[in-house]
Amino acid sequence: MNKNYKNVGQAQDWRMTMLHYQYHCACCNKVVNSTDKECPECGSHNIRSPFGFWIFCILTCLAVAILFKSVQVYLQQHDTDTPAQMNIFEILQHDEKTNK
Repeated sequence: MNKNYKNVGQAQDWRMTMLHYQYHCACCNKVVNSTDKECPECGSHNIRSPFGFWIFCILTCLAVAILFKSVQVYLQQHDTDTPAQMNIFEILQHDEKTNK
């Protein structure tokens, strides 16, 4: 009996996982076939794709990577533009040379 109960639980988990990859009506949140143009329950034409969130995540990651790389290139270019700083000994030696 425990073996059958375990299989039923696994089947329910599989069905719940499959619900995440189904098309849903945006109005009544009922499961709709991917070929349907309107919801059979309420008649709404607004069908939500299960892949919209993943496309958003991929595009967001791509934008973050491009932003990170452009900031890195910007910082590398401006890092070489800083003038060399003179230490106190060089300033004093320079002053001694000009006073003589």
